[in-house]
Amino acid sequence: MKRGDFILVLLVLLVAGSIYGIKAYKNHNEHYAQGDLQAVITVDGKEYKTVSLTKEEQVIDIKTKFGHNTLKVYDYGIRMTYSDAPLPIALNMGFISRPKQQIICIPARLMVEVFNPHRSIDDDNELDAVIQT
Repeated sequence: MKRGDFILVLLVLLVAGSIYGIKAYKNHNEHYAQGDLQAVITVDGKEYKTVSLTKEEQVIDIKTKFGHNTLKVYDYGIRMTYSDAPLPIALNMGFISRPKQQIICIPARLMVEVFNPHRSIDDDNELDAVIQT
């Protein structure tokens, strides 16, 4: 490997790390109060239920033609407590309680994502560019 190749690889890694760092900083500094967050549960790409993440314990039992899953809401977060999937990897995804965190169970076609409904500006949906013809 020549000196120029080494510099090019280092430059690409530096740019990629900077982009990742900026995104992580923006997501980490999102301000919200305890109890403001919600989790949207989708099954097979369709919204199944939206729940508020509260301190009180709530059990959500989901039985579909794709499988059986149980979610538990407590301490302002949510976790999957049961899955009948052959490899229940979603159980290892743990307790989620911050915006944009997800639990995904592929065999059951189930996804749980935490979001902040009171956020005024959603960076993901902003206009990036305008093309004129």
